[in-house]
Amino acid sequence: MSGLDFSIGIRDVGVAVLQELWNKVAYQTMGLVGETTDLLFEKDSFLEFSKSISELHVILSSLNPQKVEKALGLESTRAVLTALNQQLKKASKIIKDYKCGSRLRLLLKSHSILLQMENLAKDIAKTISTFQLINLDTALNLNNMTSQIISNLGSMEFRSAAATEKIASEIESSISENAMNRENAKKLLVKIAEAVGGRPSTSLVQNELALLKQEKEEMEAQKMQAEALQLSQLIEFLYSTEVVTRPVDEETTSAHHQLYPIGSFICQLCNKLMTDPVAIHCGHSFEREAILEHFSRGERNCPTCRQELSSFDLTPNLLLRNSIEEWNERDMDLKFQAALPRIKSSDQSQQDKALEDLTFFLERPRYVTKAAEEGLATKLVVILKDDRVNAGAALKCLYYLAKYNDDQKKAIVIAGGIRRIVKHICKNGNECHALAVLFELSEKESFAEKIGGTKDCIPLVVSLLNIDNPDVSQKASKVLQNLSSNIHFVVKMAEAGHFQPFVARFIDAAGETKTLMAAALVNMQLKENNIDDLREPQFIHNLIQMLGSSSPASKSACLKCIKKLVAHHKIVECLLEDAVTIPHLLGLISFNRFDPQYKQGAAEILAKLIGDSEQFERPKYQGLQELQSKHNVSLLLEFLTSVEDQTKIQFLHLLVELSSKSEIARELIRTDKDAMSQLFSSIYSNQPEVRRWTMKLIYCISEGHPEGVPLPTSPEKEAAITNLATILINSPDTEERTAAAGIISQLPRDDISIDEILQKSDALKAICGVLCSMDDDISGNMGSSDHSTSLLENALAALLRYTEPSKPELQRQLGKLELYPSLVRVLTWGSPVAKRRTATALAHLSLSTSRSFSETIMAQQTRPAMPFFLKHVSSMWCCSASSHNFSSCPVHGDACSPRDAFCLVKADAVRPLVISLSDTESGVAEAALIALDAMLIDHSTRSQSTAAIVDSQGVAAILHVLDKGSVSAKTKALDLFQKIMLHTKISVPVMQKFERILIQFLSDADLKKKAALTLRQMGIIPEQSSYF
Repeated sequence: MSGLDFSIGIRDVGVAVLQELWNKVAYQTMGLVGETTDLLFEKDSFLEFSKSISELHVILSSLNPQKVEKALGLESTRAVLTALNQQLKKASKIIKDYKCGSRLRLLLKSHSILLQMENLAKDIAKTISTFQLINLDTALNLNNMTSQIISNLGSMEFRSAAATEKIASEIESSISENAMNRENAKKLLVKIAEAVGGRPSTSLVQNELALLKQEKEEMEAQKMQAEALQLSQLIEFLYSTEVVTRPVDEETTSAHHQLYPIGSFICQLCNKLMTDPVAIHCGHSFEREAILEHFSRGERNCPTCRQELSSFDLTPNLLLRNSIEEWNERDMDLKFQAALPRIKSSDQSQQDKALEDLTFFLERPRYVTKAAEEGLATKLVVILKDDRVNAGAALKCLYYLAKYNDDQKKAIVIAGGIRRIVKHICKNGNECHALAVLFELSEKESFAEKIGGTKDCIPLVVSLLNIDNPDVSQKASKVLQNLSSNIHFVVKMAEAGHFQPFVARFIDAAGETKTLMAAALVNMQLKENNIDDLREPQFIHNLIQMLGSSSPASKSACLKCIKKLVAHHKIVECLLEDAVTIPHLLGLISFNRFDPQYKQGAAEILAKLIGDSEQFERPKYQGLQELQSKHNVSLLLEFLTSVEDQTKIQFLHLLVELSSKSEIARELIRTDKDAMSQLFSSIYSNQPEVRRWTMKLIYCISEGHPEGVPLPTSPEKEAAITNLATILINSPDTEERTAAAGIISQLPRDDISIDEILQKSDALKAICGVLCSMDDDISGNMGSSDHSTSLLENALAALLRYTEPSKPELQRQLGKLELYPSLVRVLTWGSPVAKRRTATALAHLSLSTSRSFSETIMAQQTRPAMPFFLKHVSSMWCCSASSHNFSSCPVHGDACSPRDAFCLVKADAVRPLVISLSDTESGVAEAALIALDAMLIDHSTRSQSTAAIVDSQGVAAILHVLDKGSVSAKTKALDLFQKIMLHTKISVPVMQKFERILIQFLSDADLKKKAALTLRQMGIIPEQSSYF
């Protein structure tokens, strides 16, 4: 078996491909010859063409492709064959189309088809001539045949018969001039039948109609509108003969089918109706853009007559343009008239199509007038009731009707269009066209009244203001703007959350209207975005001015409104910035004839304004400066004698707020003896709220003052203190007990008689009760409220009086109670203020007992030594009730065994105090450092006390204070650290940390000297350093 031959080269492959292409062209010629049989029109022209193509087939069959290729070259031969193949295919397609389809359409297209064939024959002749077959070494007869083919095809003319052209012209003229009456149509049908070789029968017309409708659908699917319109013309022409009856479903569409006249208005280049027709040099007209594009491709001939143009100038064909525009208007009128009856069609698709068509027409005002004559508005409103209908198109139609015709607005309203549109929006959401209709209707005031009065309309439109679609939100805003002339509608908008129209109308409204609007505002829900609208300075000013009205209703509504608004801090700022706010409120208070309700309301508002003012002393808040004048403070104090408890409560509240912000007001109240006497009398009131606010005011003017509480003289003084202790013990009101504890904590410190009164009272037991109850709440995991926290903080402040080293009698009274464990636990779970006060109390107690411990320890030195291990046995509190629980203190031994003696070590307070050093804010760390430092005062026990602090991780805690604490805390921490270093050895790594921090302190003016002393003690810097 021989091997495969690999000697075939690329050239051989190319020749093979060329041979295949040659065969295809030869095959195309045979097929084209076959297509030219059975033609209806102009057979002679096609037979002549067929003859030339048949001769071409003979030549192609006789020639050797390889010989042609050698003469012309492979690529040139292939290019010529490819072009010839495409031209033959195109000719075949034209002939096929000419043979099939509607014969009526072929009559009209005959001229253009023949023109295409004529041009194509010339193109084929040119392609054949590029073969240069004459120059080949071929038989003489083949050369002659080739020359003859080129000559025949190049000069071939495809002419329509005169009869065919006449019939086509009559058809075009008839339909373009809308002259399709029955008699003329029938006569023309006879001529057509004769031309196509048939009879003017029903079957002929039916067949033609079927073909035309099918071709029309195909053209429409391919977006070939010009062809589709031409086919519609022909269909209408056949129906006008009345040889066949038009189907019922086509009756409503027949009127508008006077379409484009054949050829005259259609640009042959772009195949579209011309809008800007221009004439070229030869006289033919085309669409401007299409002919310019034709020229831009380098073409120099007229697309119609093929004449070579000597100039490319374009001349606007105004006559043709006017004709097209006139025809367009006539055509649109017919289509409009055809669409009107179809909106009542039972066929949903027909109805929707009619609505879509009408939206196009009604954009033009002239059609709105015609639609009005047909009563279209009422029909459209009725249609909206059907959920299946294209509501968007129907609403768009209603919009144009309302926009261009005021009478149609009335028709829409009378037909119930407003309610129908509102329901549509409610059901379908943000419908832009529905809002557009409402806007046009609302332009007329009487219709705006009906829109605003329609149920749910205003809240619905307000809800669309913040929608993502800008077009919808803008239209909704315009509708509401048109409704804003009605005060009731403006109120409805505000109730729905849209306050801008409300604010604008309020500013311009008359007095009585303002009263109604203010009263309505009282019952509205306000959100933060609403508050931004209400902050308008003119609105605020107009509202405040109502306080000066002579109308009681106006005053009342205004007060209620302001009371509602001051719940929002942004409004408080606006009210304070208006210079008339405070004077008007004070005016209500000072005028005796005014109803007490006005005075209470004004006092309540003033209290809120003062309480929420962040910077009371700001110069721009002029009204607040006036409020703290002696005259005005005295005015407010007068109401403490009021027989009306509610009035008294409101003014007490006001004075508390004023005193908490103004030192001037506090001093004025303290120095008013009559007012203070009245205040202490009010502590005995049977009304709990009066008592509570009275004690809050007394505490407020006393807190932090050097002289403390401005008590009345005896015997009222004793009674007042006793009553405060009773309230602290017995009152069920936490706030009342908190105020009582606060006042006790502020009682003058240097008055010995007060100490005696306190010893006789149950005040200490009450304080102990507060600590124990807090202890129970925490152990029961109940947590604590803000009021409970405040009560504990004030109770601890009062307890500090009992722990002062200068008051031994009170300390002994405290020592008899089992209070120390609770105090120690506050260090763990208390608030920062509670921890600070507890640490301070423990420091006081520790300082007071350190001297007695020293004396006791010296006395114990004569006794036998205690076993070493007993020194480290922890015991219960030194204040324990049971003597059986006694064990020796590892620091003080038996010296702290008495019941009334206090020892931080025995009380297990050292570790909690060390932990408290981590709280470097609120003064907690400073207080804890003072308490720990108190342990080291007694030199005889300093080593043991130091060990107790170090064992409780005190060194690390001190390091934390030096790193994070305040300057005051750091100073105290350095003092404590110096003492600890004298009595214990600290590890090198820890000392290095201290060293780094202390070196940093050398650049701090407040800490430099103390840091240098500590570093000298550590041996880091010399004795004679410049830091000393």
